[in-house]
Amino acid sequence: MKLDAKGFSLLELLVVCSIVAILAGMAVPKVENIMAQAHSARIEADLTTIDAAVVMYENEEGKIPHTMSDLQNYLRNASQLKPPVGHYRLADGSIGEVQEGTLYQLKAQTTDESGQKTASLAGTRATCNDKKAEDFGR
Repeated sequence: MKLDAKGFSLLELLVVCSIVAILAGMAVPKVENIMAQAHSARIEADLTTIDAAVVMYENEEGKIPHTMSDLQNYLRNASQLKPPVGHYRLADGSIGEVQEGTLYQLKAQTTDESGQKTASLAGTRATCNDKKAEDFGR
């Protein structure tokens, strides 16, 4: 029998497949973490932009916007603006998730920074899953 046949043995192919599977297993969590960070950055930027539009609306109109559609003149497609679907990371290290169909919302703030109730509205803030822009910081 001639032993100079070309090609790979079954054992060599199994070893290579095992190495590729191990490397893929190490890469998937890193990719998921990077995606969560990217979603967080996008949500934080969107909320900051919406908050700026709210301030412009309040200054020009003299009243508080109640819905995203009130901001149509200040944001392009304001009523259709959506956060990215998937996981996000908050500044405190916790992880949240945006479900399909979630929209940014405007919430009237009735508490100050320490959590104490105020007599008047402290302004309107954009939120995503009841979290403000600063909740998404690093």
